[in-house]
Amino acid sequence: MSSSTTIITLGIAIAAITIALIAVTMSITTTSQATNQNTLQTSNIQHYTGEKREFWLSDSEIPGFNETQMGMPKDIYSMPVMAVFKGDKMVIHFFNIEQPGGDNHSFTIFDKPYNINVVVHPGENTTMTLDANTTGVFTYYCTFHYPTMRGQLIVQPPPY
Repeated sequence: MSSSTTIITLGIAIAAITIALIAVTMSITTTSQATNQNTLQTSNIQHYTGEKREFWLSDSEIPGFNETQMGMPKDIYSMPVMAVFKGDKMVIHFFNIEQPGGDNHSFTIFDKPYNINVVVHPGENTTMTLDANTTGVFTYYCTFHYPTMRGQLIVQPPPY
């Protein structure tokens, strides 16, 4: 092998090694930049901190319902579903719109952690505050007018 062929072969080998090193360096740099970008994106993610959600709830009646014939009360809640996100603070304004001498009504949830039982007398109202801290579907009902007077509290996972 001549010295010029050796020099050319050596030059090609050095060029190949240089190109390989450049490719490896670029790959490491790109991976490092992607990791840094992912770290920045992760740290910019907002976490849901909850909102105050107010509900106005009252007793109502099923129109034309015959309690005697049906064997159950005609009373229902004005709002059969309340939906919130985990982390929300619920403020429930509960009104008993019955005239004096009428029926008592309750807002009752016996499912933990929302263990609550509030009775409201005719013509009165009360305000309750609940922290929506457990997801799921929880039945609320009136202890005086079950099974017709009931509803569902739906606590959904946070939106983000």
